[in-house]
Amino acid sequence: MTLRSRLTVAVAVAVAVAIALSGLLTVLSARGELNGEVDMFLRRRVDTLQSLDASLADRQGRPIRPPGPLFFDQADAVTQILDPAGSVRVSGQVALPVDDRDVAIAGARMPSTIHSVTVGGIAYRMMTAPLRSGGAVQVARDTSEIDAAISGLTRRAIVFGVIGAGLAALVAWLLASRLTRPVAQLTSAAEHVARTQDLSASIEVSGSDEVGRLASSFNTMLAALETSRRQQHRLVTDASHELRTPLTSLRTNVELLLRAPSMADPQRAEILGAVNEEVDELASLVTELVDLATESSRPEEPLVETDLGVLVHEVAERFRRRSGRDIRVEATTASVVPLRAAAIDRAVSNLIDNAVKFAPAATVVDVTVTGHRVSVRDRGEGIAVADRAHVFDRFFRSTRARTLPGSGLGLAIVAEIVERHGGTVFADAPADGGSGAVVGFDLGGATTSTTHRDLSRT
Repeated sequence: MTLRSRLTVAVAVAVAVAIALSGLLTVLSARGELNGEVDMFLRRRVDTLQSLDASLADRQGRPIRPPGPLFFDQADAVTQILDPAGSVRVSGQVALPVDDRDVAIAGARMPSTIHSVTVGGIAYRMMTAPLRSGGAVQVARDTSEIDAAISGLTRRAIVFGVIGAGLAALVAWLLASRLTRPVAQLTSAAEHVARTQDLSASIEVSGSDEVGRLASSFNTMLAALETSRRQQHRLVTDASHELRTPLTSLRTNVELLLRAPSMADPQRAEILGAVNEEVDELASLVTELVDLATESSRPEEPLVETDLGVLVHEVAERFRRRSGRDIRVEATTASVVPLRAAAIDRAVSNLIDNAVKFAPAATVVDVTVTGHRVSVRDRGEGIAVADRAHVFDRFFRSTRARTLPGSGLGLAIVAEIVERHGGTVFADAPADGGSGAVVGFDLGGATTSTTHRDLSRT
């Protein structure tokens, strides 16, 4: 059975049971109410007979029958008198049954009772009560009309119950069709993905209930799988494209060494130095490829309120020690920004490394921190206007940079990190019109709280 069918059956059965229980309670309640009215009538009649008990016997205690049908064979009840031994003393046209309980009541050994009896196929409600002068009185009332009314009520309850269950099943079917539509769409989408391996499929999310959250989670899962597949494809494509050149160079140099075993030591040292450089370049390229391909799938580093100026100073100090270059940091305000410190550290490192690579050895690299904006200026040849829109693309290398070491992935990694922080990247010419280029990022999507403090350092 489909989920819709199961829901329909479950709701229909639940409603049918509820209607059946309601009908049963209604019938039992109605029967109890009607029998209660009859019992009240019997008690009132018995009280009247007990009050007239003295008129049912003469002064010598011999029983006599009251004249006329005042209490016997009346239209609303049947009356019968028992002697202390339990024998019928006075009776009307309908002889009421006498059992052991009635005999015990007539002998003053039990209190009065009310129960149902059947006489000649007719149902009666009968009360037997003791008399003060001895014996007992029995009063019974025909309950055929009550039974007929209860039977009619039962039939109507059954009919209405069947109709109600049918309507409940219809409404349940319609509701189940509506409620399970997202599930059906989810199933179709999953089957489509399994059949075609097309991860771009998605389903419409409506509402925020469990089904809506399930659909949203399914779309998120498909997006994650699509991203993973795209990263995998990109890694394979980029690796096959970029690894070819250093591998070819390595192979050429190694083959040259093998073909010329008697090569002079200076030439051998030169070739081995080139091989070592190619190996370093290859290792760096592989690291950047893997980092770029797996950046968005790594465990998310939590956002922490961090002083951006202090972080930039630490990165610049690290580069000073490694390269011996003059790197100047200017941060006139301490900007506390919610960021992922390790990721932003990597982005700033790539910017400074890029500037050091393109700046002449004797020049200064300026790093400026203003609020949530970081800019790095070198004093090299600058970036051509036509190239500024592409410097953050993967593997883009301008004509001037193609003779320099590098893979063209450093700034792409910066763009990836900044984008995940909700910021933007930029590449422009210096505002003062001097030489070089200004490359950086702006974490405008993060909330900043700025306090004035002089952090200038040369």
